[in-house]
Order: sequence, then C-alpha cells, then structure tokens
Amino acid sequence: MSPQSRRISLCSVTLILAAFCNCSNSARSGSICTQLLFKLKNGDKADVMLELPSLFSKVMRNPALKFLIGAAKAGMMKALMKQATAASQAPFMAVIRGLGISKSATPFWISNHIGLNNVDLKAVRILGALPGVFHIREQFVATIDPVEVGSDPIHKREIRQIKAQWGVSKIGAPSVWGKTKGENIVVATIDSGVYAGHEALKDNYAGKWLDASGESNSTTPIDTNKYGHGTHVMGIICGRTKGIGVAPGAKWIACKAFLANGSSKEIAFRICGQWIFQQRPHIVSNSWVGGSGNSEFGDIIQSWREVGIIPIFAIGNHGDLCRSAGSPGDQPNVISVGSTSINDTMSKTSGRGFAKSGAIKPEVTAPGVDIYSAWFDSNRKTNLYSVMSGTSMACPNAGAVALMLSANPSWKFDDVLSALKNTADRPPVDAKDLACGNTTTSNYPNNAFGWGRINVKKALGM
Repeated sequence: MSPQSRRISLCSVTLILAAFCNCSNSARSGSICTQLLFKLKNGDKADVMLELPSLFSKVMRNPALKFLIGAAKAGMMKALMKQATAASQAPFMAVIRGLGISKSATPFWISNHIGLNNVDLKAVRILGALPGVFHIREQFVATIDPVEVGSDPIHKREIRQIKAQWGVSKIGAPSVWGKTKGENIVVATIDSGVYAGHEALKDNYAGKWLDASGESNSTTPIDTNKYGHGTHVMGIICGRTKGIGVAPGAKWIACKAFLANGSSKEIAFRICGQWIFQQRPHIVSNSWVGGSGNSEFGDIIQSWREVGIIPIFAIGNHGDLCRSAGSPGDQPNVISVGSTSINDTMSKTSGRGFAKSGAIKPEVTAPGVDIYSAWFDSNRKTNLYSVMSGTSMACPNAGAVALMLSANPSWKFDDVLSALKNTADRPPVDAKDLACGNTTTSNYPNNAFGWGRINVKKALGM
C-alpha cells in the first residue's frame, strides 16, 4: 500500500459562527439575534448563548490580586470571577429557574456567558425583555472537515522505528533532546479527545481529563472522532514511539469538546476553556478556528495568560488568500501557527494575514503536510498511525514550546514568543504572499510564514 493511499488530510477545526447577525432590541432591553428569532418562529428550538458584558478587566483591577502568583492567583481569580459573574447573571438565572429550564442552562464564570440548550421562542423572548446590556444568539457549531480520506490507517508495524519523523527533525527537536525532551512540562489540548491506551501516549498521561462534549462517562481519555484527530494531534506534541513527538518527555492532559460526528457546541468549548484554567497546564494547543476577526474567546484566553498558560492556535486552513487567518489565532495575545511542507514551502491551504487589527499573522509556521502520528480506530482499538495534513498538524509543534520551557523554567509567554520569532528559519517567500501587506523590505516578517519556520535548536541557543 502506498503512502498516498493512506493519507488523511484535515482542515483544522472550523467553527460555523452564528454570532454575526442582526439584532432585535429595545432601548430598555438586550438584543436578540434576528436569525435566531426567525428560526424559533417556525416552532423550532435552539441552543443559544446569552452574552453579558465582560467583567475581566474589573476583576483584574481588584487589589486582592496585586501580589499573587501561580496557584494562589488562579484561586483568587476564580473566586472573584465567580462572585462577579454570579451577581451579573442572577436576574437571568432567576428567570431561567422560573421557566423551569435550569437543567438546560450552563452559567460560566471564566466569561460572562450563560449557555442554554434546546430553548423555545417564549423563553428567548422573556429573557430578551429583561433590562440591561446583553445579547442572545445561537451557539457556535464546530465541525472537523475532512478534505481527503485515505482507505486505511497505518498499522504500527508498517512504520519503522526511527529517531524522528520529518517534521520533528525539521524544527531541530532531536538536536535538543540531549538537554531536554520536555520533562516537567504539561501540555493540554481542546480537541476530539485522546486515546490514552495508545502505545505512544499511555506512559505520559498526567491524569487529568474532561469530556465536555457529554458524549461519554469515561473516566479515562477516549477519542471518538472517526479520524482520531485529537489522538493524532497529541502524538505530534509528545508521542513517545516511532519518532512522532516533538517533546516526548512532556506530559499531557486533554479536554474533549467534539462528538463522534466531528461537531461540537459552543458550550463544550467554554467548559473546556474554564477547565483548562483550573488545571493550569504550561501550554494549551488548539487545532481549531472560529471565523475571522472574532474575539469571542477573548476573556478565556486572557484568563489563561494571567495564570501563565501559553495559548497556541492553528491559523486555519482557509488560505491562500490574504486576510484568511482564522480566529482566535488572529488575535494579539496568542501564538498562531501556519503550515509548511517538507521543502519549506507554505501550504496552499494555510491561512494568511494580516489580521483585522492590522497585525502580521501567523507568528510562526511549522511542518503540517503529510505528518505521521498516532491514530485511533474505535472499532479496532489498537496502536495505529496515520498521515494527516493541515494547520491542525502544524499547531501541535507546540511541543517545541514544551522543550523551551523545560530548558528555561522561568520563561513566560513573551520570552517564548521572542525566542521563536528571533531564531526562526526564513525560507523564500512567494511574491503573492508578500503582496498581503505589512511586510518589511527584508521580506520578513510576512503574512504567510510570519517570522519564519520554527527552529527550536536555535531558540535554545544550540
């Protein structure tokens, strides 16, 4: 069987946004998305999100946080955010209880939102009539979209044991393994789950797991996606067999947001974001994209940053047009990653900048074409591997950040980003990509490669 026949090519996870809609409101009440009203008028029910004003800045100004760091800061932030959001959400939760739909409600404290599943027009109208500034819209729907699906996965015997797969070698990871393999670092993902029994991942699971999708009651990590997306992603980060992992000494935790059919509700993403904050991994790798110029996940990302979590996002697979960078990767407070080939050319599908803010995006690029990693088949439940492509596969080079933090425990987000930018390799840039604007006379940084393709060997001064 040829490698070509085994390939699976995935877009990074794409959120279908319901947030960009016209609003219906009065001077004394909040706004309701017009498209949501139209849907509910037909007698349907909908999964909705009630957005209230952000309280993040107010919480962060609290003097109680001034001298706190680490777990103490995270604990105080959680207490203050819970107190502030509970007060803000109280009138709405009282009405929700009165309507008898409290079991379908998920109030969040990491962001000032209330998620509601399967609600009708009457409930939305009553909530929308309450005084205040707020917005009611349909929840985001997330999907994993396959572009090409090969006929079979690759069994473990078909991949010979080598020191490192091409992508791992390309970024210089094996050159630093004598110094560190990512020991003492924990990396999290928000994805379709992870098959914890895979030979590549079973020995470095850190014991923390949540199924926010509600699909299972499993007490150990599982991956129900038919492409094994989450397992493949985690294998690239820290897999320990067949040379697939960038940081095989790192440990992992995971939050499952996706159902077996590859879809996810916004509530699941927010539950995961809140859970990640509480676990405080060093890094969270996100192989998903939500529109463009969308800051809906902003409070969660800022909260992660405040407690030392480094957020890394795929830039998305909507290239190669200018300004095709996806959110949250196009936001200013994350590290976004584009996809390159074995020849250091940009993947045609990798999103390009610049961002809505005018910022150059992505920050960096990494191998994302024909990437070997762990795979899981829910029917066979054995140690399989597959080849996938996309920014979903480039983003997990977050393993390079695990190597950097392991070697430099005092480094923070800015230290990591500066090192990645200043030491990245700089392949030739196509004229088409240079035309995307905001570039310098030296062609770098640009809105295709960003500051270049990751070179962790250089980033660690080796």
